[in-house]
Amino acid sequence: MIFEENKDSYSLHFKPLASNAELNNGLWLVLAGLKDVPPHIALISEAKYYSVSARNVKAGEPIDKFLRAISRKSLPTLFVSIKAPLHTKFKGGGLQVIFESYTTLGNGDHTCHWPIRDFFAKAFSAEFANVELVFELLALAQHNNMLNDCKSMYLHKTPSVISLPKYTAKHIRTKINSILKVNE
Repeated sequence: MIFEENKDSYSLHFKPLASNAELNNGLWLVLAGLKDVPPHIALISEAKYYSVSARNVKAGEPIDKFLRAISRKSLPTLFVSIKAPLHTKFKGGGLQVIFESYTTLGNGDHTCHWPIRDFFAKAFSAEFANVELVFELLALAQHNNMLNDCKSMYLHKTPSVISLPKYTAKHIRTKINSILKVNE
């Protein structure tokens, strides 16, 4: 089992990423900045990075720049491999269209999770349209047997499991607002 949860926290069992090349194939849910509550959520699909943040929207950029940023900051990050047959029309182009339909955070009520939720709802199952938080998405993906593996960068724990506190939409809004203030 990769994902577990209780009332106050959620846990992920992981192995260290052996090589960045592991991220070149498949679909990966990214949880970056694990010391932050909540962490930043993004996707990697076939070595392309997809993210909505307070600074910019990344839709299908090569992962190299993102991985260099993680390395430069030694940012604890998890990569959760998603296994499920993607509908052909949502590979690549569909994912890009979804992310490009969003503006940067702070220019609306959306969060970094929303385009990921939208993608999962269109590519896998409409039941994902109702998930608001990453641990809800992970729970539903685990229930549907979609979690394949979990890899880590800059996370050195024994045993190889990390527990993260659950959070609310209010925590997300507070975090976005604090980032926007720093960037003013």
